[in-house]
Amino acid sequence: MLPRPFLPAMILALCVGTAHATAQPVLYLGFDGPPAADGLPSPWGFERWSPMVGFGDYTARASVVTPSSGAGAPAGPVLQVECQEAGFLVGSERSIDPAVHHLASWSWRADIVPAGASFRARETNDQVLQLLFGFEGGKILGYIWDSTGTPGVTGSGLSWREDVRVMVLRAGLAAPGGWVHEQRDIAADFQSLFGQAPGRLVGVAVQSNCQHTESRGHGFVGPIRLTGE
Repeated sequence: MLPRPFLPAMILALCVGTAHATAQPVLYLGFDGPPAADGLPSPWGFERWSPMVGFGDYTARASVVTPSSGAGAPAGPVLQVECQEAGFLVGSERSIDPAVHHLASWSWRADIVPAGASFRARETNDQVLQLLFGFEGGKILGYIWDSTGTPGVTGSGLSWREDVRVMVLRAGLAAPGGWVHEQRDIAADFQSLFGQAPGRLVGVAVQSNCQHTESRGHGFVGPIRLTGE
């Protein structure tokens, strides 16, 4: 779920980036490197958007860990997210041509999903794992691990915004300790959901939220790779 106050800030943060495009055939968006003040390696940054003030019994935590077990676990560091009655994201600015690097692949794992959550209703719009791609012009394409629902279902991530489109890739829990590998053509999905070709990819974010259902979530996301084939 993408909250109203957060969206303009996200678009602004994504669009002012000055990261340089690369000619490498494979772009690796990983979680390696020395931690900054928020515990995350550059260029990733943490932003909590719910609750707006830091009071109450909530958890909004992101950390980089090395997976110790689980079928299909990625090699190297992964991002761990934990939420309880809160919402936050871990994002980074990019400048990538999706016509060249249009295939996105990653592995993720959900250990706890928000109880009773579903993106189809505003009051239950919580997801433990969301991978968001922000494009020029303010449009956001999201892939979500929902608590309930049917994989393949698409819709708006916000009932009051037409520039956010999401697709359910997983729902409920995977096999205990099991990682799930995904590959999506972000340019084709953007074309399908928005009816037009995408502009440059200007930001990538992992988001987790549990505040609507007042519940908990816990999951992991591995490195994201972008290729052209």
